[in-house]
Amino acid sequence: MSEKTVILEKNNAIATVTLNRPDNANTINLNLVKDLYSAFKECHHDEAIRAVIFTAKGAMFSGGGDLGSFVKETDNLGPFITDMTTYFHLAVTLMHRMEKPIVVAINGTAAGGGLSLALSGDIIISVDSAKFSAAYTAAGLSPDGSMTYIMPRLIGLKKTKELMITNRRFTANEAFDMGLVDQVVKQEDLEKTAMEMAINLSKGATKAYGAIKTLLADTFSASLESHLEQEARSLNIRAQGHDGKEGVKAFIEKRKPNFKGY
Repeated sequence: MSEKTVILEKNNAIATVTLNRPDNANTINLNLVKDLYSAFKECHHDEAIRAVIFTAKGAMFSGGGDLGSFVKETDNLGPFITDMTTYFHLAVTLMHRMEKPIVVAINGTAAGGGLSLALSGDIIISVDSAKFSAAYTAAGLSPDGSMTYIMPRLIGLKKTKELMITNRRFTANEAFDMGLVDQVVKQEDLEKTAMEMAINLSKGATKAYGAIKTLLADTFSASLESHLEQEARSLNIRAQGHDGKEGVKAFIEKRKPNFKGY
């Protein structure tokens, strides 16, 4: 995996995935989405990794799509966008579906596809100076990267429509009030706060986290009866795993559980 656009670092049970195009506002091009997919694929398959931090270098988290690359591919735009969205959506799917919880540390402004990426994590921490916008309509485009999937689930259809159609900028504190981010911190506290969260999560019941992500991702597309069946099946599996047995035993014995992630 190229380190030009994405850096993957591992420290014990925690992986850090960092967008690395700071001189280009970490805008999303074909190389970046390929590298991002490779990074999250490795996190997904590495059983030693039990939590992931997702952040970016520089002053911005991501300015969204690299529209300059669209212009360069004018004569080949259809196939080019197909390649872009294929790898972009593979990466986003892994973020939504992998068992390991993803802590997003938003270090600066996130717009367009950058906002889609930021919202695809599980715990989202933003610096107080960050600004956000859907951005797509400013370029005559419609969203990708799961924005039209995840935002209505977080803040409702009406507010999502307003933000996307007007393309207005909003602050980190507004994002917190709407429920788009979980914490707002000072710039100097971002790395520490994200790492503390990741460390705590890395000591938890990884398979249970994954089950929760799967159940919640499917909740709006299932009937009550089918979802209850999914819950029952998931609980049965988790109860028979190491962490389920350990968690129940620790509760009875009034001690802290020693989860192993399986």
